Amino acid sequence: MEPKQIESLLKTAIEAAIQASHVLLDHLGKKNEALVIRAKHDGSPVSAADLASHQVIETLLAETGIPRICEEGYLPPFAERKQWPLFWLIDPLDGTESYLRHRSGFAVNIALCDANGPFLGLVADPLANVMYYGALGLGAFQRTLDADSLATAVVSRPLTKPYLLVTSWNEPLELAELLPEHLSADDFRSEPVSGALKFCQVALGEADVHARSGPYMEWDCAAGDAILRSMGLVVRGRHSNEPLEYNTMNLRVEGLWVSRIPESLLD
Repeated sequence: MEPKQIESLLKTAIEAAIQASHVLLDHLGKKNEALVIRAKHDGSPVSAADLASHQVIETLLAETGIPRICEEGYLPPFAERKQWPLFWLIDPLDGTESYLRHRSGFAVNIALCDANGPFLGLVADPLANVMYYGALGLGAFQRTLDADSLATAVVSRPLTKPYLLVTSWNEPLELAELLPEHLSADDFRSEPVSGALKFCQVALGEADVHARSGPYMEWDCAAGDAILRSMGLVVRGRHSNEPLEYNTMNLRVEGLWVSRIPESLLD
């Protein structure tokens, strides 16, 4: 895909994320009973805010003519979608539980993928009024969610010990169990962080490693994966050690690992 095409699609995705972020903030001011909270088939919560954000993103991205996989949308059969050369992968409200508790960490995730995975992605953090995005060949950037905001390049902080590993709040494994056997837990500390913002922290150098033992859905990590890929980092499967695959039959990622620490420092 030509750089001008990527820039045009990125512009549309940015506008979708900005509008969805404003929708989420508008709903956040309402009482919980007005959010129409219910449980999905897997027991996770969904609210009117999820659906309103989904509708905004769906409307704008439909104009690109590229098919979409969205947590709150209709999922075509695998036999149909496995033929797609391009597709959007969307989570209109990543971290619904944090959102319903008025806790920081929820986000809007949008990624554009081809057969090789996500090559364009953005994560918007409505409460912090910031968005992180990246695309292969363009690099990674951050900006506010204001309409006239100017973007600045993401620059990672220098590495310092102890390295910081971020993982989910419900991660069952201890730090030493999350690390490969050849690494010492004495060189690391760990903190829980909500949602896709873990990938953004690695991009910024605010964290050094993101590890997860349990499953993710693809829309939870595609946008963050794209941002890191634009910086030359590779998100790998925890067990396969291969780059993550997307648009799989069950849309699940069984654990992952990504590090900005050069292998030479880990020997």
